[in-house]
Amino acid sequence: MRLPGSNRAGRRRGFTLVEILIAVTVMGFATIGIGAFIRQALMTYYSVRAEHLINRDVRAFTNRITMDAVTANYFCLYPDFNTRTAIVDGAVVDGSLVDGQVGDFLVLAYVDPAQAGTGTGMLVKLVGYYREVTDSTLNIGPVRRFEIALTTPVDGRSAPMFQILNTYVTGGVASYPAITQLAQGLTANTATQTVATPPLFYNRLNRSVMIRAQISAPLTEKGVTAQAGSTYNFTISPRG
Repeated sequence: MRLPGSNRAGRRRGFTLVEILIAVTVMGFATIGIGAFIRQALMTYYSVRAEHLINRDVRAFTNRITMDAVTANYFCLYPDFNTRTAIVDGAVVDGSLVDGQVGDFLVLAYVDPAQAGTGTGMLVKLVGYYREVTDSTLNIGPVRRFEIALTTPVDGRSAPMFQILNTYVTGGVASYPAITQLAQGLTANTATQTVATPPLFYNRLNRSVMIRAQISAPLTEKGVTAQAGSTYNFTISPRG
């Protein structure tokens, strides 16, 4: 004996192959769209995070170099870490740059406080900031710092600075710790000087140093890479 409606139940059909393929295709497109959205959101997040990290590093850099400058007595600026001399009339002289010129190697000099007002310049410490250009095409590289205490004070007025540097700053360009990465110099050429790649530091009136740079950094997490960068301009002045 057949129950009413049993034929209709037996005739119920499932999804056809075409319907399944259409459903799978729609789900695939939806998955691709969601994946692209998530990837873009992650890139935005990492880019913002990289910018925050740059700002943190730059604040640490600016605070440190400002504190160093405030307690320094004077400064010398050179074209780069390895260029400390110049040839004048066939003689080797100190290659420090003058007012209006630009360079990538800043030296802050500290005089013995007990003798600072006596007319002598007995140096007791040197602090240097310089940029190591690791990519000349992009003009980028880390900014490095050294701090060297002179156990025996040196008369900075009788000995040229390049001789003092050659005696006490004996490490190579990559020997000292980096305080910020991927710094690009933005200081333009001057009327008295032409440089191949814009450096970081500008000698202003032999009294202060203007610093102009773009600092960037990549951040890679979970296969996603983001790049961020910011331009910074500030001035430091040794107390004299």
